Amino acid sequence: MDSQPIIRDLVLANIIPPSSSSTTETCVQLVETDKRPFGHTIVNTRNDSISDPHDLVNLAKQIETCDAFIRANVSNRLQVIVNQVNFLREEAQRILMKAKRDDELNHSACNLVRRPGQNYYYYERESGQKYLSIMHPQDWMTGTKNNSCPHRFLGAYRLEYDNSWTRQATNFDDELDDSLGELKQKSSTDIQQNRKMIEFLIKS
Repeated sequence: MDSQPIIRDLVLANIIPPSSSSTTETCVQLVETDKRPFGHTIVNTRNDSISDPHDLVNLAKQIETCDAFIRANVSNRLQVIVNQVNFLREEAQRILMKAKRDDELNHSACNLVRRPGQNYYYYERESGQKYLSIMHPQDWMTGTKNNSCPHRFLGAYRLEYDNSWTRQATNFDDELDDSLGELKQKSSTDIQQNRKMIEFLIKS
């Protein structure tokens, strides 16, 4: 006669959290047993079928702990993905804004050949025309009768060798637009976070 395995039902262990009076039930699944292992009859089957209730409770607590760790790990990994998506979206917006700004500078009026590595100063006339000049705002103040810049100063930029432009800080940047954050001194925390994000993206 073949041995017939006995499948135990799922055991519901009541666990009372220490900080709450409510009782939660955790499903504990036990391994199925066999009353005739390898064709041999067990002399005392009572010891094989009865479990210590404390063992079931401890097992249920362990299962709950595992479930909590799994949920926490999934939540942490999803949060990393959310941070990556937000970082990439902000970086994409910044790249598009910088491309629009660089295009405006490349098409602005200029009476000289622009050379990479040179700093240029962006001005706007009363007529609305914007132009590039090699004259620093300080040069206007020392070389004119009014000792002031005749046109509105919009910022200083360095022409890079890839024809892009990099904002340069001057003493005349107060109240100037800095939507790209090029003039703001980033904190060490922001720099470390950006470095960690870039390293993570490279490794993945």
